[in-house]
Amino acid sequence: MVDVNLGLIEYTLLDSRLGTIVLVARKKRLISLDVTRENGTVTRKRLHDQYPGAVESVKPFGKIQRLLDQFLRGVRVDFDVPFDLGDMGNFSRRVLLEVKAIPFGAVVSYGSIGKRLGYPMAARAVGQAVGRNPIPIIIPCHRVVRSDGRLGGFSMGLNLKEHLLAIEGVRLPQ
Repeated sequence: MVDVNLGLIEYTLLDSRLGTIVLVARKKRLISLDVTRENGTVTRKRLHDQYPGAVESVKPFGKIQRLLDQFLRGVRVDFDVPFDLGDMGNFSRRVLLEVKAIPFGAVVSYGSIGKRLGYPMAARAVGQAVGRNPIPIIIPCHRVVRSDGRLGGFSMGLNLKEHLLAIEGVRLPQ
């Protein structure tokens, strides 16, 4: 049974050297990206618990899959894919759209994003918004670091953040 208020939820699991990339879309718009080491059965059960009626399908994910594959090989890509941040609050949505604009191979501090949005003292709030990013990599929150250049946090773990930055040729102070 599909919740008609949400629209059709589709998902796919992609094997990658990062682990299994889990993509979820509603009405052909990406709403979630996760990287997991769970086995497929556990991941599918979790997805069906979270999104009752979800359907496994590769159809809405072809372009995203190609772009992710290129990105993971170190190719500069523009993730110009439809996504939906409708479940986010206005501030979080503004933060994530600012993060989306950070170029490949660049890093920006949490505080800098706050300043760009007109909130110069909002580094912590920016960090919280970035931490709620439902579609990391596509919205490259791994490119947001502390003002001293160190990693800061990352919802999928600092090792993965460091790995994603290394793919882009970014080296941070130790």
